[in-house]
Amino acid sequence: MLGNGLQSPLIGLRADLEGFDAAVLGLVMSGYYMGFLVGSLSTPKIVARVGHVRVYAGLASLASAVTLAHLLVIHPVAWFIFRMITGTCLAGLYIVAESWLNGAATDRTRGRLLAVYMVVVTTALAGSQLLLTLEEPGGFVLFLLASLLVSVAVVPIALVHFPAPPIPTIGPIPYREIMRTAPIGLAGAMVTGAANGAFLGMGAVWGSRAGLSVDRIAVLLTLALVGAVVLQFPLGALSDRVSRRRVIFTTTTIATGLAVWMMSIEPNSSLISLVILGLGGFSFPMYSLSASHVNDLVGPSLTISASSAILLANGIGSVMGPMFAGAAMERLGPEGLWATIAVVHGALAVYAAWRLIRRWEIPAPFKDRFVPVPARSGGLRGLTRRR
Repeated sequence: MLGNGLQSPLIGLRADLEGFDAAVLGLVMSGYYMGFLVGSLSTPKIVARVGHVRVYAGLASLASAVTLAHLLVIHPVAWFIFRMITGTCLAGLYIVAESWLNGAATDRTRGRLLAVYMVVVTTALAGSQLLLTLEEPGGFVLFLLASLLVSVAVVPIALVHFPAPPIPTIGPIPYREIMRTAPIGLAGAMVTGAANGAFLGMGAVWGSRAGLSVDRIAVLLTLALVGAVVLQFPLGALSDRVSRRRVIFTTTTIATGLAVWMMSIEPNSSLISLVILGLGGFSFPMYSLSASHVNDLVGPSLTISASSAILLANGIGSVMGPMFAGAAMERLGPEGLWATIAVVHGALAVYAAWRLIRRWEIPAPFKDRFVPVPARSGGLRGLTRRR
């Protein structure tokens, strides 16, 4: 995650230095999420054929090589292809790691194990933003560092001494049934993908075009992820005790207000750090809240299918987010990023309010326990159901 998390802001800053238009850059950054969808759908079949360790080693090696390829061919089309390959590889790496963890966990340990996993992943993502301060993005050192970190990640997996779990067989996913049962959950997952994809993909570009230094950009991106870590558990615990949909409505409404506020704040203002901290805290946990809501409503037989449907909705949003943000920034300037995030969160707030009026609440005894899912520099994957 250190190597992967470094790539998005680094590529965004470097592309801006190379003179890429904001709209073109948004399309380039969306390539990661397109690849993530491809990897999510194709990796389980590959793992079933050659095993966890070989898939992890192969995909990590390819992701490491593609990182360096950005230095060889500097062109929007090439970088779109590179980002798509990177997304495909990272989706596969997530699937291997998470299926391995879930296979090793029991009902007594799964919540704690995934909580530790969440802390490790999100902390690494936050730390990766600070790596931007080590060197100027116009050189090659940060690309080498990102490649090196991804390559080193192969070592503990390649040397592991206990067997990997089997990959379960998954039948056709009943998307219509899940959509009919828990529409606000899928809508929330899609909105989270759009908002967080826009922020992670174009946040560094916003900072560059707003005249901020690389050090300042790195700190602000880190603060958003720190906010996600800080509020993930409190919001999840609250949603276990009161209406999950009310928490989703309140959280996305606050995120809308903070995004609108960002449009009016001077980039060099001392207040901006606090606002971005809050925006990250109320935006990133939306995925876990939405996934928990879906799992409240579907039966045990649809748990894996529900996770796949949530992932697909999130991935679609993640593809659209950077493209919409890039187009908005081309038309409105740097503030177009926050306008995009405000619009998507505002749309979810309106829809959540309408669903609150139309549909009954879920009694607390019938809820699943909330399990946090980490924010990722890319698509977000899975929620393990725990009763």
